[in-house]
Amino acid sequence: MAEAVTSGPAPVAPMARTPTRMRDLADADVVTPAEAVPESWANGLGVTRVLATRLAWRLSIADLRGRMSFSSYPGVERVLIPLSAPSVVLTVDGVDHRVTRERGIRFAGEARVVASAERGGLSVLNLMVKRGLAAPTYRIDRVRGGTVVDTSTTLAVLLEGTATVDGLPLPPGSALLPGTRSRSIVCESALLARFDIVPAGSDAPL
Repeated sequence: MAEAVTSGPAPVAPMARTPTRMRDLADADVVTPAEAVPESWANGLGVTRVLATRLAWRLSIADLRGRMSFSSYPGVERVLIPLSAPSVVLTVDGVDHRVTRERGIRFAGEARVVASAERGGLSVLNLMVKRGLAAPTYRIDRVRGGTVVDTSTTLAVLLEGTATVDGLPLPPGSALLPGTRSRSIVCESALLARFDIVPAGSDAPL
């Protein structure tokens, strides 16, 4: 049963090229952080681990340490959710936002963004969607006992807690990718993010 919680100067660079190993994972429908492919940020200031990439979107886990300026991605919508810590402060175009794991934040890729990570740093979930091709919506639920992720959901990511899908253990940061069948998640208590990525001019998620 799910309790709804929410709905929701760096160099300019295109989305990073898809590594060979990521292409090998393109047909997988569950990806864990251990399988993610590390890449440098476009501005060279950090590292991100790519969970999945498609024509219109990319899902990754970024590691934040101290104060870090984000890369600029004009024409891209971004969603960021803290993963390994309860919250992080983002300064977006000069305005401070304390972003919690229960709410996340959506912002424009061309915005000037600086993250201020507390001592020890943290990892964050990062979704990028190309404007003009698609648009993202998301919600974050507290799940108790279990839930079903059906084929109408583009992506689902475990943010917190311990869960299994088809008997496979899911560590936090694991993603259920688009598939042809519904998946049952079993847990005692977990925080789950669900993303719908809707193509431009359509009402149906990718």
